[in-house]
Amino acid sequence: MKIRAYYIKIKEFLKSKSVLFNISAIIVFFLVLSIFAILMLKVYTRHGQSVSVPNFKGLSEGDAERLADKNDLRYQIVDSLYMLGAVPGTVIEQYPTAGYKVKENRTIYITLASREAEKVIVPKVVDVSLREAENRLENAGLRLGQVTYKPSEFIDLVLEQLYKGKPTTSSMMLPRGTYVDLVVGRGLSDEQTTVPDLTGITLDEARIALYTVTLNIGALVYDASVLTNADSLQAVVWKQSPASIANNMVGLGSSVDLWLTVDQTKLNKQSDESLETEEETSDDF
Repeated sequence: MKIRAYYIKIKEFLKSKSVLFNISAIIVFFLVLSIFAILMLKVYTRHGQSVSVPNFKGLSEGDAERLADKNDLRYQIVDSLYMLGAVPGTVIEQYPTAGYKVKENRTIYITLASREAEKVIVPKVVDVSLREAENRLENAGLRLGQVTYKPSEFIDLVLEQLYKGKPTTSSMMLPRGTYVDLVVGRGLSDEQTTVPDLTGITLDEARIALYTVTLNIGALVYDASVLTNADSLQAVVWKQSPASIANNMVGLGSSVDLWLTVDQTKLNKQSDESLETEEETSDDF
């Protein structure tokens, strides 16, 4: 009986208005506290908020800093590399890349163009084939320059390697990306080859096309549209001499003069003139 009476008193106590009010107040308090904690967490982590990473490439460090501040971002320089044609002190690489969605205050890691190229050791390429010499130069960070042919019983074999007209030494170090000239044997015959059509391709592509048929690059003429190092890298051949026409044969080791431009209208005009010449030639037949 005592237990039953005790149970009834507890039941009546829990049903009282004051107890129900306190319990409800506690539940409401915890609900409000939970909602407030979720909202604060979203604000702290900027839930659902992101910004698009701008393009930092080509900007100076000062301009990159201002652009980062404008977009509520941070930046950090992680490396400095030499890039041919790039303005020293400007951004050449960034991570994350432009257009990537990130949260505010995210750090953007950038790489700047250095003022001086890294120097590398010039490898020995004498007494190897021209193709093997080119591979060795590229692996060392250098580039194939002028290829000159001279009579020799050893066909396509590198006889000399030169920098600015002087033989390179085993201990010589040159800036990465430097051109190394080669003297290559072309045999003892009077063999001839056709001149390839080089219009519309870059100087490096023309150099490869010529040496594959045992020809050299002669004079280089850049027009007024080529203003910077970057322009010279993008410039393409719009005229050549000798021209690439049917039955036009030249001796192995001959030079081809090139005219280069970044002006697309010159290429289009040259293409139209070539078509007219072809039509006139076909009419003659």
